[in-house]
Amino acid sequence: NFFLPEVCKLTVLEYSPIAEILGTVPLANYAMNCSAPDTGNMEVLERYGTPEQKRQWLEPLLEGKIRSAFAMTEPGVASSDATNICSTLTRDGSDYIINGHKR
Repeated sequence: NFFLPEVCKLTVLEYSPIAEILGTVPLANYAMNCSAPDTGNMEVLERYGTPEQKRQWLEPLLEGKIRSAFAMTEPGVASSDATNICSTLTRDGSDYIINGHKR
């Protein structure tokens, strides 16, 4: 979990050479629990998760006891081209509703 300064206490500058070395060995990021999508999901949970979400999901991720995933549907066009994504943001009282879909 080197990538997460709140946990490992490394700066991005200190983590960068470690990440470069980990990138030279195919299983290194997995072995060090620094692989995607877990790293991004851990970062989101650390910064924005409730105490309950952190207990339920972040702690087991940091301990390597569970893995996370990222999934999205691909109706119409299967691609990672962001120009195929349409989103709207609508204010609803003091909340916002984000509605997005892929063309």
